[in-house]
Parts: sequence; structure tokens; C-alpha cells
Amino acid sequence: MNQKILAALALICLFGACKSVKKETTSGYENDLTKYLSSTIEKDSLINPPSEYYKRTIPANEIIKYQALLWSSWKKANAERLKTWANLSDNSTKDSLIWQLPDQKKMLFAMSKKGNKPNGGYPLYINLHGGGCFPDESGPWTSPSNDSEWKAAKSLGAKYQDSPSMYFIPRMPDDRRGRWYHSAAIAAWIRTWQLAVLSGDVNANKTYIMGISEGGYGSFRMGIFLADYFAGAGPMAGPVWADQEPIENLRNTAFHIEVGEKDYAYGRVQNGRDWKKLLDSAAAKNPGQFKHEVEIQIGRGHGIDYFRTAPWLKQFSRKPYPDTLSMVYYAQVDSIYGGEPNVPITYRKGFGYLRLDGLSKTGERKFYVEKKGNTYQVSSSNVKGRVKGNVKLYIDRVNFAEPVLVYYNDKLISNKKLKPNVGTMAESLALFGDPERLFPAAINILIE
Repeated sequence: MNQKILAALALICLFGACKSVKKETTSGYENDLTKYLSSTIEKDSLINPPSEYYKRTIPANEIIKYQALLWSSWKKANAERLKTWANLSDNSTKDSLIWQLPDQKKMLFAMSKKGNKPNGGYPLYINLHGGGCFPDESGPWTSPSNDSEWKAAKSLGAKYQDSPSMYFIPRMPDDRRGRWYHSAAIAAWIRTWQLAVLSGDVNANKTYIMGISEGGYGSFRMGIFLADYFAGAGPMAGPVWADQEPIENLRNTAFHIEVGEKDYAYGRVQNGRDWKKLLDSAAAKNPGQFKHEVEIQIGRGHGIDYFRTAPWLKQFSRKPYPDTLSMVYYAQVDSIYGGEPNVPITYRKGFGYLRLDGLSKTGERKFYVEKKGNTYQVSSSNVKGRVKGNVKLYIDRVNFAEPVLVYYNDKLISNKKLKPNVGTMAESLALFGDPERLFPAAINILIE
């Protein structure tokens, strides 16, 4: 959890002022805030808070106090959901837990802790097993191959040299579909991240996703699609084709690719080399960004040394509000091999400090934001098809006593002082469920 928010909440309670501060700062909104936040959890569409919340302005010097109080409401809203998160003691493991996921799917998973909890919380690894798609299986968890790979993932995770750490090791939701990037799985990773942080076990800025083979493909795709949640991603023996996922999303997320030089199936080694060129070029053009390492393991085929990834990832921390943000608004599709009709698609509702659910689901569009003090330069253009609608740019870490200038495609669209408010904080909390992304103000941008 954000340490400033945690300190603010502790300070409020330390002086016995919890009731008076809540009364003063929320004016009776606290129960309604909890109800509002409860209504937004794991919904396909984000519901805005009541309009009067946006009129409840906040002095700039009390933003952290309000963030702490809103986080307290979020935790109350998630009380039942938190019961599904295993309460582990240090150096312990729980296995064969079950979650109900969207689309009538379920997920088996194991959780474990290594070492003693550090200040700020454990680093969290979501560790995806290998295996694949077996459409002729009789049930969602009947594949001996996927079962064996899940056991291997648990065994390897226990041996990686990354202690202290916490592991979430899922079993593929449906062997007959066999993918880690379908809509139900995407919901599971966001749930994992949110509950891990809500539990107080995990450092929100030290979370990672990795995996082997099919888990490599899954962590590759999800490390990019959900890059704003993770400090890093580590796909092993599963690099996707260079045109399948956008490199732009990795500007602030460390990326570690391992593949064997003799792993020729599905173009794996060539895919790894292609991504190395892309990432090397991006890092050279953007010093300090696109942190990465791509290793083509000499003499290895599909079986490689898996012990390099977790320790490499652990050195990185997330930047929840970077001065430079880039991303592509695009869809993940619940397809196995492509060409399937009427499969669900998933677009992000938000990324970084952009709210995106006001955009049409009609293609792909890229965004680039540079922040310098109180000035934002936003640029955007279509990549595929035509995407239009509204984007909300969340404003934070500025001097609210001065005007905030926002340029969109080189045109000044806003030049005014902004008032932090409860509504925008509640909305952004509902959007991300992230203690580091409770944003106090926003500017709307029309995308035509």
C-alpha cells in the first residue's frame, strides 16, 4: 500500500480523530462511498459515483488524508472478496484453492510465501505454468499434461532465488481452451493484484508476472496488456510474434525474455530475436525507459534454465505515475488459433493514468503523454480502424495552486486551475483498485 496513505491513516487514528475526521472530510459520504465502490467490483462497465461527489472539493494539502479514507472505504467494500484470499503465515503454502471467475469459469490456484515479510510487503510473482489447449478433454481440469505442468510451476517457484517473496500459482481455467489471456483469466490477474495489495501482504510496486512455454505466452501478453499494474514481466520459452502485442506498453515496465537458440517451434527463437531488436532500439531512443533483457540461451531447445528470471525481475519497482506514458488501446480476444466467430474481446477500461472506457471498441489507437510540472502534452492516433470517443486524463503530482495546461495533438485544450475532489478519487479507485492511483483531478479529451 502507498506508504504516505498508510501513514496518513495511522496518524489520523493515532490522535483518536478517526470519527471527527471522517465526519469532517466525507460529510456523511463514507457509507455511501463504500456502497458505491462495492457496486463497481469486477463489473464489465465502470459506474461513475454520484455527481455530488465531484462537487466535494478537497484542499490540496489534504489529498493524502482523503486518499487514506477512500482506501479504507475500498477495503470495507472488498470485505467479502478478501475472504477468498489465503491468509498465509510467513514461509507457508496453501494449495488447491478455488475461485469462481466470469464466464462460468473456475480457477484452481496455490499460494506460498518465502522468507519473512519485508517492510512495505512481499514482492508478488504470478507464475503461469506451461501446457496448452486440449479441446477433447472431458472437463476443465482433466489434462494430465497441464496438471503435470502446474506441479512443475509450484516446484520451480519454491526454488527460485528471490526470497523474500510471495507466489500466486494458478491452474489453467479450462484445459479445453488452454490460454492465459482470455477474458476470465484477465479478470483473475486483476483480482489477484487487488486482493494481494488489499491484504497488506504485498508491495503494490513490486509485483511481477512470469511463466514457461504456454505460461511464457501468457505472461508475455499479460505483461504487456496489464503493464501498468506490474513492475516487470518474465516470459520464458514463449515469445509471441513481434506484431502480436504493442511494445509501447512496456515503456515503464521491465521485460525479461528467455528462449533457447534451438527452440524453432512456432518461430520461438526468431520471435525472441525480433523482440530483442525492438526493445534494444526503443531503449536506445528513450534512455532510462524500456528496461529489458533478452537472452537466447546457447545450445538450449524448448527446455531452458528457468532460474534467471525471478531474481532479475525483483530489482525493479513500478512507476505508478511516470512523467512519460505510452500505450496502445487494443483488444485481447478469447481465440485459440484465430478465426473463431463470436468470441469475447477485452479492452482495458484504463491504463496508467488514462481512463479509456469512453472509447469505441472499433480498432486500435495509440497514446503518448509527456508531463513536465503542470504541463501535459498528449498525442494520439489510430493504429487500426477508427477509434473515437472520450479519454479522461487523470491529474496528479502537480501544483494545484497554478493552472494545469493540457495539449492534445499540439493544440491547447485546457488551461485552468483544477480542484481536487472526492468524485475523481472514488472513480479512479473503482477503475484501478490501486492505492497508488487515487487521482484527485482529471481533464476530458475528445477523440474524433
